Amino acid sequence: MVSIDKFLRTGVWFSCAAVSAGLVACGGSGDPDPLQKYREQTVQWAACDATILGRTSPKIDSLWAEAGDRLRCASVRAPLDWSNPERGDVVISALRMAAGKPEKRRGAMFFNPGGPGGDGLATNLNLFLACSGSNPSNPQGAQPLRLLDEYDMVGFSPRGTGASTQLHCATNEHARFVEFSASGWDTPANIANAHYNGSKTAEACLKNPITPFINTEATARDMDLLRGLLGDQKLNYVGYSYGTWLGAWYAALFPERVGRMVLDSSTDFSSTMEGILTSQGPVRQRLLDDVMAPYAARHPDYFQLGANEALVRAITPGLSSQVQNVLGIKLSNLGYKRINADQYLFTVSAAKSLDAVLKSLPDPSDEDALEEAIDEHVFDASSRSRDAVIRNIAVELAQIYLARLNPTSTSIILDASESVLHAVHCNDTVATTDLTTWASILRTLAPKAPMFFSGLLDLHTCAFWGGPRVSKPELTPLKPLDILFVQSQYDTATYTEGANNFFAQLPAARRVYVSGDFDHGIYPYSDSCVDPRVTNYLLGESFTQREAVCEGIPFTQDAAKSGVPQAAASAPEPASSASQVYKDPQKARELIEDFKRGILPPNLRR
Repeated sequence: MVSIDKFLRTGVWFSCAAVSAGLVACGGSGDPDPLQKYREQTVQWAACDATILGRTSPKIDSLWAEAGDRLRCASVRAPLDWSNPERGDVVISALRMAAGKPEKRRGAMFFNPGGPGGDGLATNLNLFLACSGSNPSNPQGAQPLRLLDEYDMVGFSPRGTGASTQLHCATNEHARFVEFSASGWDTPANIANAHYNGSKTAEACLKNPITPFINTEATARDMDLLRGLLGDQKLNYVGYSYGTWLGAWYAALFPERVGRMVLDSSTDFSSTMEGILTSQGPVRQRLLDDVMAPYAARHPDYFQLGANEALVRAITPGLSSQVQNVLGIKLSNLGYKRINADQYLFTVSAAKSLDAVLKSLPDPSDEDALEEAIDEHVFDASSRSRDAVIRNIAVELAQIYLARLNPTSTSIILDASESVLHAVHCNDTVATTDLTTWASILRTLAPKAPMFFSGLLDLHTCAFWGGPRVSKPELTPLKPLDILFVQSQYDTATYTEGANNFFAQLPAARRVYVSGDFDHGIYPYSDSCVDPRVTNYLLGESFTQREAVCEGIPFTQDAAKSGVPQAAASAPEPASSASQVYKDPQKARELIEDFKRGILPPNLRR
């Protein structure tokens, strides 16, 4: 999902309440509406440049050919500052897959993959590909095809990202080395270095004149502008992770304009960005202790980590602090997707072996000696294939370990995604500014999540920001809305307790809850419980029950042991069978995973 002077809420903002709803002009009846030029601009939907996504691939080339005239791109002008349009414009880039049956068009469906800082321009395309292979002869398979027929599917680059006006934060000044290990982070010099890096990152961002206007309020208003320019009275929306925060903000500003809204893997909108970030370490530890350790213990011959949960849980506390830290980085990244469960445990095994190798060396910083020792080490004597997999992971962990021992000093240069992440975190909500209090927060988190807390040392920018630039709206306008939440039990990026708290405050909302899983971004899930409910909701149905609980898809080794298929889409049926949901189940699985990679943090989307 997985961090602030109320500038936009002063002066003309409060005096233009009607303008904030996009209806009438400020001032007297004779005053021109300063937003009219944006709401009435002509949008030129044209053939998309083949490189609009920043990359090309055979899949994208095939999609371009398949979509034909349905696929169009446009750039829209929006005010840099919605409270003062005279400041100038930003450009918002959008990509639309038109409804397959225009005579049945319900409207546009907008998507946001999360972040903040994620580029959502291609999110709709990836979902289109995932849905387009559905089987029209199957009742469940026919429903996603209706989505493609009845909705324009719209992806867009939020301001600051992608093909829209980009934000970049940079300075010649170098970041200082910060020790992240549990045994080394808490020293005055190290904390001072973290504070220095945070202050210089904030300074670099605030030098950019558009930084104050990169926030969720502005993006929500951009999205409403796009809605109006498409001619729709209602906004239909699917948001993942931070996209749920954006969707909630939009609904609080424009409750009367909310159509079908799905919030998948939900942030706690009643919390702060800082509160969400500080929750992640303990829930990542919970995933390791309460989900992955039992999984490893159920298959001791396969994972070779111990025959009971206690033995598995005892592995990571026995590692050196430096190896713990390196392992925590990898496990945090692997903890976003259920299909990574085996890789997750292989990574624990690789770290265990790497730690043993390092402890056997006279000089653990000797790169050549470490490489030779890894080559000679046996990682899994019972399986050559698993030995090779674990060995490759150990090599990767060793490279990170050595890089931490020999850090290089480089200038602070953030790409658009990183820049927007900092800007939105700091512009949206208040953060801890007292540096002693911040260190105290980390000391409280360290024993709860020794491998997962220290990344917060890299997200200390907001302490030096000067406060938020917007005021997060209240939840009250959302209370009567028929919003659909989707949540997995062990999500480590948007933790379930926060999602539960948000959901509990919205009595008219409904939820699909997946037990036993930790997927971040559930829909589509390739099952007969989650997918029909979410798709039918998007097609206009309303839930009668407050919450539907769906059983999570089994992990790979559990499924193999029990004979239960991992997903309905994986059933080996003939391509002509009317009983299968997808015409080509294997291809559908691959396309769905492609889509879900697009809703991971930008650094994990490869």
